[in-house]
Amino acid sequence: MRRPLLPFLVFGLVLAIGAAGLLVWLEYPWLFSSTYTLRVATGPLSDQSGKLIAAFKRELANEQPHVRVEIVEKPSLAASALAFKNNEVDLAVVRSDDPNAAEGRSVFILRKFLAVVLVPSDSKAEKIADLQGKQIGVLTSGSDIDPLARAVLNFYTIDDKRIGRIAPTDLDKSLKRINALLVVGPIGAGPIATTVQTYRKVTKKPPTFLDLAEAEAIAARYPVYEKVDLPEGSFGGSPAAPSDDTTTLAASVLLIARPSLLNYAAGELTRLLLATKTKIAATVPEAGQLAAPPTDRDAVLPTHPGTIAYLNGDTPSLFDEATNYISFATMFTGGFAAFAAWITSLRNRRQLRELKEYTERLPALFEELKKKPTPAYLDATQNELDRLSEWFVEKFVTDQISSDLFDSATTRITHLKDLIRKRREASQLVAEQNQSPMESTGVEPQRPQVELAAKRH
Repeated sequence: MRRPLLPFLVFGLVLAIGAAGLLVWLEYPWLFSSTYTLRVATGPLSDQSGKLIAAFKRELANEQPHVRVEIVEKPSLAASALAFKNNEVDLAVVRSDDPNAAEGRSVFILRKFLAVVLVPSDSKAEKIADLQGKQIGVLTSGSDIDPLARAVLNFYTIDDKRIGRIAPTDLDKSLKRINALLVVGPIGAGPIATTVQTYRKVTKKPPTFLDLAEAEAIAARYPVYEKVDLPEGSFGGSPAAPSDDTTTLAASVLLIARPSLLNYAAGELTRLLLATKTKIAATVPEAGQLAAPPTDRDAVLPTHPGTIAYLNGDTPSLFDEATNYISFATMFTGGFAAFAAWITSLRNRRQLRELKEYTERLPALFEELKKKPTPAYLDATQNELDRLSEWFVEKFVTDQISSDLFDSATTRITHLKDLIRKRREASQLVAEQNQSPMESTGVEPQRPQVELAAKRH
């Protein structure tokens, strides 16, 4: 018996392999190119994060690695995170407290944003609790308060009526009417450094940094933040600011990647960032804050498996990645072929059962026709033979049965139809012979004398 389904299965297999190849070409172009280019979203290139990525890109050009980056500048880190969520880029520079950061996996820590509470040097306040009932200013460029600052204010349940929003341009005029100032910014150039300089200018002394003794508890409530120790003199000396090591709260600025990014690419980026850290720090001092992310697999913001593999000394090679995908393709092809074979087997078995049923029906009909069937039965059998004839013709035309089988079935059906014709002719003849004389002549026949005599007695 022929199997016309096989060409369709072969076509489906070729189509599946072609679709898999197209997907690989779209998602993993490194297999077809000598370089692997990644689009990286970042904030303005004028801020520190943008400068770090730009400097990193320059160093990459000198390294001539297989992995390269293409910078996509955005107006803010929030816009960078949004571009990542919208699948516009492969990687993005984001803050750890941005909700969109959860869409990716950490590749590197670029720097940290700290929340510090500053009071004048002559203030008697030594901790946040000493500011009860006092007026607290929050340095902000707009009407919204930074999420990190908001977390600190909420933890200490500071009433909004006691919070004043202070623009950086009004800072020198506002210091005299507030008791404390909450500022969010990085170590080095930024809002905190500018605020410390303004205090020095207005009060002639650096401010006092209040210790956030509850920083660990705040981090437990808001896991996207962490407790950090700010070293003495981080914002200048003579006199030092802060004057002693200070505990505070921080959010990380991360380079995140899609979970689908190749382990090789993520590991290679991590290697290159660590390798070029010293060179970048020569032109961008803030590069000293560059650090590898934690390798804990239960972290709130998980690290990319490729980065973890590199940090653990088990970075997969490009050949390993290619071998993995070839293995997956082979498994997929084998699975599809096995599934196709199973479908073909089921279809063939169904056809065999159907063919056996129809071919065995013909002898059964012959035995039934030998029993002097009624005219109604002959009509039903005639209809059934017509259907069987159409079925055998269809299977023969579509190459699903052999010519020998078709000829045999057609011959049997012809004989059965002849037998039906003969049965009908015989039945008609009997009916004609059994017609009464009155039906044939119109005269009532005389009854035998014996019958009449019997009725008289």
